Amino acid sequence: MAMKSAGLSLIAILVGLCAASPGYSAARSSADVPYSTPPGITLIDVVDAGDKFLWRRLGDASGKPLYTYDLEGDSGRSSCYDQCAKEFPPLIAPNNAVTVGEWSLVRRGNGVKQWAYQGRPLYQYSGPEPTGTEPADRRNARTGGPAQALSDPASRVNSPKAGWRRAAYAPSVPTPAGITFQGLPVANGYGFLVSGSQMAIYVLKTQPTDPTAWTPVYAPEVAKPIGDFSIATRKDGTAQWAYHRQLLYTFNGDYSSSDLNGLLAQKDARPALAYRNFLPSSIAIKIVPLRGPMMVNAKGLAVYTEIPYKLQYGGRHSRDGYRYPYEVAKKVGTAGCVAECTATWHPLRAAADAQSSGFWEVETRADGSKQWAYKGSALYTYAGDKALGDIEGNNLHVVLFGDLDGHIIDLPFTGGGADRASSDGSGFYWHIVTFFE
Repeated sequence: MAMKSAGLSLIAILVGLCAASPGYSAARSSADVPYSTPPGITLIDVVDAGDKFLWRRLGDASGKPLYTYDLEGDSGRSSCYDQCAKEFPPLIAPNNAVTVGEWSLVRRGNGVKQWAYQGRPLYQYSGPEPTGTEPADRRNARTGGPAQALSDPASRVNSPKAGWRRAAYAPSVPTPAGITFQGLPVANGYGFLVSGSQMAIYVLKTQPTDPTAWTPVYAPEVAKPIGDFSIATRKDGTAQWAYHRQLLYTFNGDYSSSDLNGLLAQKDARPALAYRNFLPSSIAIKIVPLRGPMMVNAKGLAVYTEIPYKLQYGGRHSRDGYRYPYEVAKKVGTAGCVAECTATWHPLRAAADAQSSGFWEVETRADGSKQWAYKGSALYTYAGDKALGDIEGNNLHVVLFGDLDGHIIDLPFTGGGADRASSDGSGFYWHIVTFFE
């Protein structure tokens, strides 16, 4: 052991993996990273007719769209009262709500506070939601850029009234050149990648236990601090980026942006995040050797989604190859698995007082119990799984036909559609939760 220790010390000197300037530490814990949304506000992926991701919108606790008013812009003030507020009720914040990150509070009459995102007050809609295909180009909605002209038809797509648009979630963090900010589903938040290699960036509470396994995120000599990014001078004279005064590294055992193998290599490693997504206390994302990141329950058992079958070639076994639209998953809801089905597939229960947040929603089953849903899909565990890493329920397909013992099966839940003949047949497809952006 003594020789090994000495060898590592020599390597550390040779490659310059030494401590940086004093004052840089990992004082900011995971709990200090703000949530992407407050409780009661959800995130919904919007896709086109071909299930291609377009943008991400904000929803209320049940996933219904939230709206912003073009004439208010990002002023942080509401002009919608009286009849306007009846048609577009303001999204009221609880009395104990606090501002955090890009979320702020608009004061209304009688001490009532309204949520605002990036300075734009948020509203619900009291009428029936408009339907229709999302436009292919939503750059203004996604980035919060200049409002489109009220006469522009695109501003009224899926909007109940001219001048109102569905609120987009588009977090923004200033980054130095060479570092990219984006959603990191496997890290359950929004964090940073090295632009060229697309490798995830980590923070370590202590120095690397194996200096050869970690590479500092170096800063160029001409680099300047920006936003919450600062520069530390290392003992070998090189410069290293830090975020919130935490030194940044990549792990040499990662091979894609969806890898977080560094979490297995060092216990105090964690992804460098600007925002973390809500995660129920009974759920965790585990990095499992040979499996990759997995969503598991408190007992370490894999969590599954139940989606109507669709013809798809390839990708079913990859960690992010199987995708499903929110609206399709929402249509199935908790009705896809009832009665004897729940003996094999156990609903992932939510507490009676649980609140929807981020990608997670609380669904109510027919018996009144609460169940968690992720990205619109009700979640389950499988009776055949016994230990962490088991995925015996993965890729199981339940075939249903329209007539069983002379009774017509309700096909809309299974994707068959109410207008299809009972003999068409349809079914469910079970899959472990995939992390896709």
